[in-house]
Amino acid sequence: MKRLAICMVIATVLFSMGISFAQEGLQGTCWSDRICMSGYFQVRFVDTDSNTASDNFDLRRAFFTMKGDLDTRTTGIITFSRVGPDDPNIDLYNCFVDYRLGERYAIQAGQVPTWFGLEAWESSSVRLPFERAKVLEGGPGFFFAGAADRGVWLRRNPEGNEPLVVLGVWNGQFRTDDLNDDKNISVDVKFNREWGQFGASWFDGTFVQTPEGAPAVETDRSGVDVYVRKFADPWGFQAEWADGEMMGSDIDGWYAQGMYDFQDGKNVAFARWEEFNAEPQGVGVAQAGNDGEYTGFSVGVRHKVYESGYITLQYTDGDWENADSEDLLGIQWQYSYK
Repeated sequence: MKRLAICMVIATVLFSMGISFAQEGLQGTCWSDRICMSGYFQVRFVDTDSNTASDNFDLRRAFFTMKGDLDTRTTGIITFSRVGPDDPNIDLYNCFVDYRLGERYAIQAGQVPTWFGLEAWESSSVRLPFERAKVLEGGPGFFFAGAADRGVWLRRNPEGNEPLVVLGVWNGQFRTDDLNDDKNISVDVKFNREWGQFGASWFDGTFVQTPEGAPAVETDRSGVDVYVRKFADPWGFQAEWADGEMMGSDIDGWYAQGMYDFQDGKNVAFARWEEFNAEPQGVGVAQAGNDGEYTGFSVGVRHKVYESGYITLQYTDGDWENADSEDLLGIQWQYSYK
């Protein structure tokens, strides 16, 4: 019954989009002159005291996005990416349409970045620290394999002081095909104000693990998140907390970050404390080389070199319980293009 209901919802959404496409009459329309291209890359050098890592230059992230208005209602977005030090391949990261049902509602369908929380969906290009919080990405957290997933999302745009509300049905397997019949469901509520942002997110579903040399195992994948951010003017603050289940472990974590804008148009300093915990230490946590519990402190400054270039200097002192430390000094250059 649950499976039939999900199929009926998806079919209704896609069928309504098809009717509107026919009504728009796209035959013979040329839209290539309405394509926008943007992206960024981050090159980084890290000096670390870790026993399991080396001092390296790294092309940490590279994104290239093409965005085009197909008609007055529909925008298509395609993003190619190269993410992480160990994978030099270029991947299809995002590929979806954003279809506006009216002034208040829109549908996103395809391979779409998550709306969960704050840092998980927010572009790395606007974040001050090098990496997302462990509970969201590298713990491994809820989105350790990236923010994109395949599904359909219904968005209700805010009016006045109302929040942005997003309802989603998605695979829960990141950018790979689903290996079971279950689908994740999610609700995201986001408030934007002149002084900052705050909101909450929830999702529930499953994830299929495929440990090396072992059969596939289906585990729960669910989470809840709350966050708040005050823009730096000159002082700023943001904090986020998430809790749930991932790869056989109950995981939770949080961070608190202070920012100071020197208001010279060039420099912003930041300091962050974060914690992450996974109990029991599941297969996925062990495969990541981590030991279930992490505490760490980062401090740094981001300097605007010119309109499209930033240099960030960061020091991090972190520890995994009974495992290698995360003691590093790094410098990163970020170049954006539009």
